[in-house]
Amino acid sequence: MADTHAPAAADPPPAIGSLYRATLGMIAVLGGLLIIAGLFFVRVPESNKEPLMIALGIVLGWGGAVVTFEFGASATGRKAAEQAIDAVTR
Repeated sequence: MADTHAPAAADPPPAIGSLYRATLGMIAVLGGLLIIAGLFFVRVPESNKEPLMIALGIVLGWGGAVVTFEFGASATGRKAAEQAIDAVTR
């Protein structure tokens, strides 16, 4: 007996201009700015400066990755990503 159940397609990405994308983008941008602004007001002990900078780089990199994933780098990159997803889901 053949399995006729096709795998379900992944949910489509949120629509351009959606509240989800706008909220996610604002949280990432404002969060990054608050972290950097906090460095002007919080005194960091000399022995903790390097680990703090590494941790900040990691956290800001994660935020940047989320924004890049949601908004894409260009229309060409988005088209290539969609073609790759289509090829995998076939």
